[in-house]
Amino acid sequence: MSWLLIVVIAHIFYASVFIIDKYILSKELPHPVVYAFYVGILSISVWLLIPFGFSFPNLNQIILVIIAGVFQVAGWILLYKALNIGEVSRITPFIGSAIAIFTLIFSRIIIGETLDWKQLLAFIFLVLGGLVISVEKKRIFKGFFDNGFGLAFSASLFFAIFWVLTKYIFLDTTFISGIIWTRTGVAIIALTLLLSKKNRELIFKKTEKLKLKTIKFFISGRLFSILGALGIYWAVFLGSVTLVNSLEGIQYVFVLFLALLLFKKFRNLREQFSNEILFQKILAVVLISLGLVILVI
Repeated sequence: MSWLLIVVIAHIFYASVFIIDKYILSKELPHPVVYAFYVGILSISVWLLIPFGFSFPNLNQIILVIIAGVFQVAGWILLYKALNIGEVSRITPFIGSAIAIFTLIFSRIIIGETLDWKQLLAFIFLVLGGLVISVEKKRIFKGFFDNGFGLAFSASLFFAIFWVLTKYIFLDTTFISGIIWTRTGVAIIALTLLLSKKNRELIFKKTEKLKLKTIKFFISGRLFSILGALGIYWAVFLGSVTLVNSLEGIQYVFVLFLALLLFKKFRNLREQFSNEILFQKILAVVLISLGLVILVI
């Protein structure tokens, strides 16, 4: 199951991206539209793959690519808003679990994908682990939208649709062509953010104020994001889009490790490490690990 190892490595990169994003969004780039714009524009970096095998899409594929791009960019904006409000080590696994659940539903409807009993059992453990770590007892019902989870829920829905559409596109083309089409679609939709005068003012005014340190963090984050994205796209191309998305919970393990290392240096991460909360996070890691073991055996 080579795609499984690819997913694990990809989420090591993505965990680093979430920590970097949280740091930047809490400081010099407070508006999510600015971040979503530049992340989207950098999607054209996949054009470097054109020499390795590219074919032009037909009209139906172009329409699918544009629709997928809309859901991806909208999901990013909602995600970055959620990260501005809540804890990265809670928002991240919640989104991962919600994406997996939505993907299970949409993949069945759109591409007819199903799981066998072992895969379904692993799916349950992986998703449950993500949900356990994202729940805060004091806020299960109170202030849902105030602490970022409402935004994260909506972002998850959009991301799930994007990934199922991406798998649908992959079913009808090669990996290189598919990833170039989808990422170009995302870049095109990101460009449409400039149609709003308010967005243009936010993007260009904020960009002028960026510090060198922030630019370095941003570039590092985008590099990790590109590597992580390539891994996830490759895994989706090779395997089940439902199982690939259910494995987003393992990203939490790496996020937790990085947060433990860095929360004293970057206090804006606002992670909590009391004994009770650590126990909850360890329980989540155990559940996620069980899911991984079931997939491997």
